[in-house]
Amino acid sequence: MPKLIDYAGRFAFFEEASFAIVRDHGAHHLSRHRLAKVLGTSISTVRRLLNAETDLRKLALTEVGHRRRRGRYGRPPGEGFEAALWLLRRMIPDSPNRIAKELVWWRVTIAAPTGARVPLEEAHLEEGPLHHRFAVANFGFVPMDVLQLNIEPPTPAVDADGAIDPVVTARAERDEIVAGEVAAALALAAPSLEGEPLASATELVHALLEGLGVATCLGRLTPEKAVETLRSQLTYIVRAAESELT
Repeated sequence: MPKLIDYAGRFAFFEEASFAIVRDHGAHHLSRHRLAKVLGTSISTVRRLLNAETDLRKLALTEVGHRRRRGRYGRPPGEGFEAALWLLRRMIPDSPNRIAKELVWWRVTIAAPTGARVPLEEAHLEEGPLHHRFAVANFGFVPMDVLQLNIEPPTPAVDADGAIDPVVTARAERDEIVAGEVAAALALAAPSLEGEPLASATELVHALLEGLGVATCLGRLTPEKAVETLRSQLTYIVRAAESELT
């Protein structure tokens, strides 16, 4: 009788291993050789089971998604403010066992190509590009061979075929999801918020969630302190909204 192989289950191990590599070593350590080492198998096994075009970063982010969804369904406890707080704290590492997944998310997404809003250094330095300035510091002038160097440009978010980097896409999709959930939470906490005030409050809370997430992942805040700060700022927003009505 032929042996039944659970290919889906084995693929889930690759997702978990990619997650573990980013968590323990960083996104730039993702490789098939590292996957084989983490899983205690051979590189030939990894190459046989994993398509050569598979983006290991996406595997790590898929595992982040699985972990984010665990235990996060169901109706929020309470109503109004408390329900809103419950919805919002799901998006930050509000307990120690939830730090790893947010750390992996930030490590992968920050390492992805940056958008056009980040200015290039050469765009605002009259002294010239970095390799020219280094040559001047060494020799007092820029040699011809340095002038002719083709310096590798920044990694673009869109490749030559017009395809957007998958992590950049995932980052944008996550932003849209979070913005929607923040707006829904604010509607519970401060029903009077509408239109532009709601949009502004949504941007503010979205940025707050990101800041609290990074600070907790870096160890500057404890999960408890992050939740306390979230509660405090949400209280401030609700009171400000209510004061506009009086």
